[in-house]
Amino acid sequence: MSGTSSRARGALRAVWHAIVTMPRPARFLLVALAAAAAFVAVIVPLFSSGGAPRAEIAGQLPQTVAAGHTVQANIALDNVGDSIIYPVCVVMSGDGATLASADFQGLDHVTASGNRVCGGQLTGQETIGITIQFRLSHRGNTHVQLVPQQGNAVIGPAFAGTVGVT
Repeated sequence: MSGTSSRARGALRAVWHAIVTMPRPARFLLVALAAAAAFVAVIVPLFSSGGAPRAEIAGQLPQTVAAGHTVQANIALDNVGDSIIYPVCVVMSGDGATLASADFQGLDHVTASGNRVCGGQLTGQETIGITIQFRLSHRGNTHVQLVPQQGNAVIGPAFAGTVGVT
């Protein structure tokens, strides 16, 4: 054990001697490179926006609605990953379900196209509130699903519920 530690001390002394005897500009360059490496190793991962986008929808659908009338539901879309989600989209499906529009954070009012609305972006671990306006036309119980998407790509599980239509 003492042989290993004495060899390590000898190696450290040799490295220290090489640094001390370097010309001043070379030492400055070495310190600058060490500082840049430390910056890259510590700071750059904080700005990482990599990884697969993942999101979840939470909220509550109304228990009953009148057939053909536009109703609202407040949902939350949570970016559970570290990547940026752009554009943020929500797709609705269900028998006789028609997504009319959505308000993203109460700021962006977006008209739906093909039972889908897109608006804004989400940074990693961010949650936004969305108020969706929709109609259900088939009487009885309708199974409704909302799916989070980034553009056309599904990025999370479907949020589902059954709504009674009178």
